[in-house]
Amino acid sequence: MRSILNIVAIAAFTGLAFMACNKPATTEATPTASTTAETGVDKIVFIDIDTLLSKYNLYLDKKSELEGQSKTAEKALAGKIEAFQKRLGKFQQDVVEIQQKANTIAPIELKKMEEKFGQQQQNLAKEEESLMKQRDNATIELESKLLETQKDLQKKIDDYLDKLAEEKGYDLVLMKGSTGSVMFGKATLDITEETVKRLNEEYEATKTK
Repeated sequence: MRSILNIVAIAAFTGLAFMACNKPATTEATPTASTTAETGVDKIVFIDIDTLLSKYNLYLDKKSELEGQSKTAEKALAGKIEAFQKRLGKFQQDVVEIQQKANTIAPIELKKMEEKFGQQQQNLAKEEESLMKQRDNATIELESKLLETQKDLQKKIDDYLDKLAEEKGYDLVLMKGSTGSVMFGKATLDITEETVKRLNEEYEATKTK
């Protein structure tokens, strides 16, 4: 029954990382990248995705919500599993006792007991199968919500960067962090804090509507 307890760990959600721009980003942010477009050189900035996610309130709220749903599903299933294991233990104990007393029980009564235990065994097998399905369904549901949340966060970041690029004249926004392609970037090219601030402002505005 240990396998039944293996609900997907939503803690993996904390490892989410989102591409800061849809364009391929393999070029390092170098001092020359900050030159304005008027000089004929692309204007490049970067975002530290790890810092952004650690401060983006929408991400933090969604993360907390999914973790809560995961714990609730796990707790509910754990209670059902505990009750099932008690019934299974009682059944196994009864079988052992009857086996020990088999020589003292009339054949016709023994036959009835065997049929009864056979039916109980089938019922327990069906119950175990049902618990497995519940576990799988809970996993699928949480994974679906996680994917939906990832897409929502990605879209909000992409939409913001589209507006920011048009407003500031950026040609390329690179991503720095554990899954990013930027190894080093001058602090003057880092727009993480500004991005976090404005994303949180947009999020707060949606909550007050």
